[in-house]
Amino acid sequence: MSWEIVAISVIAAMTVIWFIWSDRRARASDLNHRARHFATAPAYRHRSPGANAPAPQAYVPMGLSPSDRMFLEALAQNAKTKTDAS
Repeated sequence: MSWEIVAISVIAAMTVIWFIWSDRRARASDLNHRARHFATAPAYRHRSPGANAPAPQAYVPMGLSPSDRMFLEALAQNAKTKTDAS
């Protein structure tokens, strides 16, 4: 009877050890696969820097556009008629 308990314990321990070993091996294989992908995939290859982008042009204020001017005039006219009415 006691040898059966020992046998079951040994089998359970070996199963747990085998599971841990297999899991570590699978993780190492997955890491190796990902490392190979990042080392050889075209998306991750070194690209030499291209020509510098042109410098942005300086801001030159141009005044209001015609539509902005009409909006502000209508807004001022509306405000004027509201103050006159009250």
